[in-house]
Amino acid sequence: MTENPWLIAIINMIIVFGVLIVLGILMNVIHAIDPTKKKPAVKKKPVAAKPAAVANLAAKRQEEEKVAAIAAVLAMVQDEDDAVAAALAAAIAQHKRMMEPMNLPHHFFDN
Repeated sequence: MTENPWLIAIINMIIVFGVLIVLGILMNVIHAIDPTKKKPAVKKKPVAAKPAAVANLAAKRQEEEKVAAIAAVLAMVQDEDDAVAAALAAAIAQHKRMMEPMNLPHHFFDN
């Protein structure tokens, strides 16, 4: 028996990659003979194209809806940022009030 860790690691990697290669081949064989694969669909008649004006109006409406949604999200985020900034400013002001030096004799130095 070998106790060399490098040789053990190499043997393990050969086994792992060998198993992966065998599984890859097996997957390809299963895909090739898959009985549940859908058969090619029969060609359908082409659908009449919409007039350009109707298509442009629909695209414009979708674009306006996207812009409105983005604006709403940005407004919500901005409101949240303002609220966080206000809370942070209040916390900093409270901390400064609490950390002001006490008016005790040892805080004053006479020259």
